[in-house]
Amino acid sequence: MTKQTTTIKAYEFTTPKFAGDVQYEYTYDYEVIDLLLKSIMKLQKSIRKYKNDTVSINLGDYRDSTEPNYVEGYFITARHGVRRSQIDVETQEEVGTIERIHGVEYNVHFMIDKCSGLLLIQEDFNKVFSRKLLHTFLHLHKNLIYPYIEKFNQLNSQHPFVIHKRSSYRLQTLPPIDFMDKLKEFTKIKSAILTLDHTTNKKAVDVSKMLDEELEENEIEEYDMEIKIKNKTGRAMVSVFEKYFESVIEQQKYDSYAIEGELNNGKTKRITPDTITRDFYGKVEYNINGEPSTDDLFNRMIEIIKQENPLIGKGGTPNIIAVGEDADVQGQIQKIISERNQDTGSQEQTN
Repeated sequence: MTKQTTTIKAYEFTTPKFAGDVQYEYTYDYEVIDLLLKSIMKLQKSIRKYKNDTVSINLGDYRDSTEPNYVEGYFITARHGVRRSQIDVETQEEVGTIERIHGVEYNVHFMIDKCSGLLLIQEDFNKVFSRKLLHTFLHLHKNLIYPYIEKFNQLNSQHPFVIHKRSSYRLQTLPPIDFMDKLKEFTKIKSAILTLDHTTNKKAVDVSKMLDEELEENEIEEYDMEIKIKNKTGRAMVSVFEKYFESVIEQQKYDSYAIEGELNNGKTKRITPDTITRDFYGKVEYNINGEPSTDDLFNRMIEIIKQENPLIGKGGTPNIIAVGEDADVQGQIQKIISERNQDTGSQEQTN
């Protein structure tokens, strides 16, 4: 047994609500994510997964923590796509073959704070896990909670509070202090990229409403919108873009963003929130097989939430009527789950 310093990455769930001209975008109502993850767990394991040509992710476990107001579990990641030989690293002799459709799984443990939406993720040994991959996995299963969204909108129609199906939740990198620090390292900004993915209600953020309507008229419903801002002034513009991105991060209207510029050494670099995460660290015991102590991991995550939570003070949407344990909603969700479980096909990336 050895103690090793382990990285714990931090992300943020929000559950936007729209009330006329008022938008509650920086709130977290735990009911949405809890129901989504519980519903995903009821799918058969093979139906539950998401995979593309090179990686896969699945939800392996989801349950209440022993600590009140927290939930915990693990994601299963694997890398695949290339037929490879297995070797004994000591003798360098071949001992087996990993086929193209096979991968080596790794359990990536996580914890969510029910009050703030803080998501803490153990660093993935497979180097597969990312915010974008988890976002895609959750989006694959989002239809499971459509009955809940419809019931919520019905109950709150007099307020009015509305959940849009395309933006019922958001998963974001925490307002990245490191992103701003990295931005300052540039000597010149070449361009900035702002992205709205297909799950975002683009009309609610007033971005290219005409394009949105034209695409919908042509039955193109799911798409990513990328806005590229080029620096054509010939000036460095670092301080200008620094101020602009402080505003972008604060407003949280975009699903992702990036900066491309020149460094002191003359090289061009692109940085995004997915490549610069808010990290915490903890001493975790690993056994002889290289497996971490889950007690050490979860205890450190609990400590972070209690003592170092960057989202402290964040709460839910005020004055909403919660759906709660509604029998009709549960019945409709179970029907969707049963229908999905009848499908023996795999869940794959479709383009």
